[in-house]
Amino acid sequence: MAKKTASTPTADQSTLFEKAGDVLSGIGNKLVDAKDVVVDFVADEVVVVKKAARKIARKVKKAVKKAPVKKAIPKKKKAAKKKSASGKKSTKTARRPVAKKKASPKKAAKKSIKKPVKKVARKA
Repeated sequence: MAKKTASTPTADQSTLFEKAGDVLSGIGNKLVDAKDVVVDFVADEVVVVKKAARKIARKVKKAVKKAPVKKAIPKKKKAAKKKSASGKKSTKTARRPVAKKKASPKKAAKKSIKKPVKKVARKA
């Protein structure tokens, strides 16, 4: 029997590990390029958003300056009620005015539509 000699790769042939390394480095390079594109895009968008926020802030400041300042109106004291001739104390207590609540929009009532039912004669 002849001895089997181990085949050693020559300089022209690349090993499996070298091929895998090339594939992985190619994927890594593509990932780095994609990351750079995303970072550039986000940086540009941040600048645009900051400019828009400044514009809005300026408009709000102008609106606040133009709005008339509301002064607090001092509350007037009510005149003391006179006691009734019978000498009974009034059972009513002073109530604070309550703000009226806005009525919520009412939903339209659903009307049920009756479908005509066909009568089928039974067979006996």
